[in-house]
Amino acid sequence: MSKPGRVHLLLHAHLPFVREPSYDRFLEENWFFEAMAETYLPIIQMLNRLEEKGVPGTLNFSVSSALLAMLTDRLLLDKFSRHLHKQLELLECEKVRLQNDAERMEVVNFYYRRQVALINTWERDCGCEIVPALKRLEQIDKINLLTCVGTHPFLPAYQSDIESIRLQLKITVRAFEEAFGKKPRGLWLPECGYFEGLDAILAEYGFKYFFLETHGVLLAKPAPKYGVFAPIKTPAGLYCMGREQSSSMEVWSRKTGYPGHPEYREFFKDIAHERESDYLGDYFLAAGTHIETGLKYYRITGSEDKKVYRPWNALRLVEDHARLFVANREATVSSLLPNMDGNKASILCPYDAELFGHWWFEGPLFIEKMFERAASSNVIEMASLENSVPSKAAGTAADTDVHKPIFSSWGEGGFGEVWMNDEVAFQYPLFFRMRKMMDELKSRISKVARKASGNVAGNARGSKNAIAKRFLAQMARELVLFQASDWAFMIHNNSAADYARARLNGHYENVCALYRETVKSNPDMRLLKKLEQKNNLFPWIGELI
Repeated sequence: MSKPGRVHLLLHAHLPFVREPSYDRFLEENWFFEAMAETYLPIIQMLNRLEEKGVPGTLNFSVSSALLAMLTDRLLLDKFSRHLHKQLELLECEKVRLQNDAERMEVVNFYYRRQVALINTWERDCGCEIVPALKRLEQIDKINLLTCVGTHPFLPAYQSDIESIRLQLKITVRAFEEAFGKKPRGLWLPECGYFEGLDAILAEYGFKYFFLETHGVLLAKPAPKYGVFAPIKTPAGLYCMGREQSSSMEVWSRKTGYPGHPEYREFFKDIAHERESDYLGDYFLAAGTHIETGLKYYRITGSEDKKVYRPWNALRLVEDHARLFVANREATVSSLLPNMDGNKASILCPYDAELFGHWWFEGPLFIEKMFERAASSNVIEMASLENSVPSKAAGTAADTDVHKPIFSSWGEGGFGEVWMNDEVAFQYPLFFRMRKMMDELKSRISKVARKASGNVAGNARGSKNAIAKRFLAQMARELVLFQASDWAFMIHNNSAADYARARLNGHYENVCALYRETVKSNPDMRLLKKLEQKNNLFPWIGELI
């Protein structure tokens, strides 16, 4: 039965690239392990359960190029395997420690069963690799895979250097093709950051659709006939969808969003802050700092006097919230239909993937129950974005006009102040200095190549040029890592701000040091080799510059 409304649940998966091969345990690598154990694997488990139950619907899932590099890095994946088993060992200790505490033992046993299932999913079902699992889920239409730009730069900040945006887009397409064997069609713009004319650049690389914050679409010229409830066509022929606000507030709002209910698990009460260092062991310590274990025994409660978490109560509550979410989307679609001129209404519900499972522990189950509830609905379906984007298969657009979206983002204030402000202004002059160094090195490489052709000394020059190209490629890796929007976000929000500043300064210093070696007749290769091992993402980047 054809339903009049489509709900497009879109999860954006991204983490800043962190890889420290010289450390057995590194604090910021734990961000990756947490996301894997609490979000990515539970989402795969959830989609597999939906498949087994025959529940219809497709989840839209965007994966950034930086995260893809981590998801396919053997060193990080092996470290993650160890992480899962270290968590299991800690749970076994907790079972002994809390054996006389019946209330907490119920939580420990819940975590223990969950951890065993997680390890089985990772080792037995996924073969310790996540990308093949995502590909399989797309083959059976449980997931629609999209991507995000390169290392996640806030693109409006770089509109004066279009070539740097093009490099990021080249990386985006190549990384997705390497991982999934096809070109990406849908694109999540980092921070939903858009500036006029960006659609034409995206079109150069074969993208068909992208997403914006609500006002980026509603204030487009001319105003969209159906608001954010149907894709709009941009001047470059791409399609764009805007975030629907009420569905966003139900999940995102700190005051009224579902994740803040007192019965759900408290995020900020990890046992790392309660147990002794000797008890936790070296694995959950880094440079004397306790690392989050993932074990949290309290519910939000609504006060500082936290009560013990009750998993089964929370899981029952999830069903109620999923039912309410679906009912509200049904009401929205029903109210829209008289004004849709016979067209289907589309509701875009975009969220950070890590909200589901990491920040909101019960989030993956909420999605599962949402899909189950929507399956029995006569009004909405959980649909792939491919079903709403006009094409030969999906039909023509509801709104046939051409619209110009406005400069916008989904960040605080709705424009660019999170990534372009006095706190982070220092980074942009550094960026352009790095660009100048790279351009100068590229020019030298080109000159040497021209001289080498047809020259007796060509072999020697060619060898030197090959080394220079390795330097240039690593400089490019450092440059694109520098561009990640994560660093400015962390500084603006004073969250791991010192680490963010260190990363920005570190990548800049790496480029400067590499450049200094390139002007020597016999460059020292030690730094280059070290950085090629550490920041090893995009091994083919040299082919793109």
